[in-house]
Amino acid sequence: MVYKLDKDKNIVSNISRIANEEVVACLTSLETLNIHEAIHDIRKRLKKLRALSRLVRDELGEENYKSINIYFRDLGREISEFRDLTAHLETIELLNQRYGKYIYVNFFKTFEKQIEAERNEMEETLKSRNFFSDHLVEKLKKAQEELIHWPVESNKIDIILPSIKRVYKRGVKALKEAYKNPTPENFHEWRKRVKYLWYQTLLLQEIWPDFFDTLEAEIHQLADYLGDDHDLMVLKDKIAMDDFSVKDKNKEELMLAMIHEYSEYLRENAKTKGQLIYAESPKDFKKRIGKYTEINWN
Repeated sequence: MVYKLDKDKNIVSNISRIANEEVVACLTSLETLNIHEAIHDIRKRLKKLRALSRLVRDELGEENYKSINIYFRDLGREISEFRDLTAHLETIELLNQRYGKYIYVNFFKTFEKQIEAERNEMEETLKSRNFFSDHLVEKLKKAQEELIHWPVESNKIDIILPSIKRVYKRGVKALKEAYKNPTPENFHEWRKRVKYLWYQTLLLQEIWPDFFDTLEAEIHQLADYLGDDHDLMVLKDKIAMDDFSVKDKNKEELMLAMIHEYSEYLRENAKTKGQLIYAESPKDFKKRIGKYTEINWN
């Protein structure tokens, strides 16, 4: 199962196949992975489904597109709080890898233990409500039955080009806004635009593998920079809200200082990478992708 369009098949069958595979994979994750890995995998696949619908947004029509997008968006939000706790632990591990050798042993344990306790409590609460075994499964099966047979009728590859241009254009705008007004919200908005572009390049890999594999890797790296920065900001907010019972306030201050320094590093790297990726005008980017698909599709 690969998240990419097969250039030897038409668009209609490609869209239906990929949408079905992603939903089936979500159900499989619930059956085969531990719950933390499953939720992480499902969150990613829900985003892929939204990106897929965005690729053929103009062909779907606005009403159909919004219905699909909102369903998968809201389903993702239902598991976001639980996933965030695991993301906090992963972020603390990143901080430990970067700064652990410079500070005293077990510095991060206080934070980790409290997050693990909170996550365990939430997991038990969700399990007691049969959230994972019943509710989430029912939502995914409903999507499989009703929401993956999208009204895409045209088999012309150029139906994707308006979305390609739109996603790229919004990424250019979000990049400029993030560094003009560097709030967590603006960087999060840019991150979303970058991920949409990343998913589109994944879908288009077969058109010209050598080119799109390289582009995908560069956009993926940018998405990782911005994703790690976002996770740092969410953890920062949690610390700022006094969600941790830390007796030594100097410990909190040191944690916040590390978060700030790491964020600055990530944003500086993201700026250079982003300016390279978004160096073209949206019109030129669309024209280039359109030429590639015209040459090597079907």
